[in-house]
Amino acid sequence: MSAATRCATLSLFLSLLLISCAAARRPGPAPAATLADADAKLARLRPVLRGYPPRVGSEEERRQVARLWQQTEAELNQLAEEYPDDPTVQWRLGELYRFGHDLDVPEAGSQCVEHLQRAIALRPNYVDAYLELGLFYSNAGIQWARLGERHLKKAIELSAPKPLPRAWRALAITHYYQGKFNSSVSAADTYLSLVPNDDEMRDFRSIALRALASGARGGAPTGRAVPFEPN
Repeated sequence: MSAATRCATLSLFLSLLLISCAAARRPGPAPAATLADADAKLARLRPVLRGYPPRVGSEEERRQVARLWQQTEAELNQLAEEYPDDPTVQWRLGELYRFGHDLDVPEAGSQCVEHLQRAIALRPNYVDAYLELGLFYSNAGIQWARLGERHLKKAIELSAPKPLPRAWRALAITHYYQGKFNSSVSAADTYLSLVPNDDEMRDFRSIALRALASGARGGAPTGRAVPFEPN
């Protein structure tokens, strides 16, 4: 073996060794126990910030929700620094910023999309991340309904054969916003076959059915006060 060949071989070996060492130093997924407190906070936020406007009864309650949101943001951002390659942390941040968007937090919409796309980059078949993106776009404004539809369908496809009721519910709404009333009724029927006691969706289905019967075109806007604007 010539000196040049030996040098090239040694260089390649050292490069592979460095890559291996760097990979070994990177932390793995965040332990479930570490995520427990953040999950508890997210669980408290979900009923209040699951749509727009937030379900608060007073300005003081809104301030309390905002404080809890900020605490959760700080906690999850710290976890993201400690576990940068954990897609579940990125997904949780995506959900949190979806809530922040409904709380009118500046740039929350962009942050939501950024973290969920990061989660998908780390785990390409991540059902929850696609679902979260679909839910976000469904509520971000009528102009984003098509993107919402695309991500919701991807989540449904990836979850098969396991049903995904939340995706079908949101899909009924995104179809309606696009004036696809027949598809809206069909998606609502699929959802109601899974969750038959959702009276709100039964009322929505009736609205979509009337729009279909009347030959209406186009759908109603979502009523967001602060629409999502991408960077």
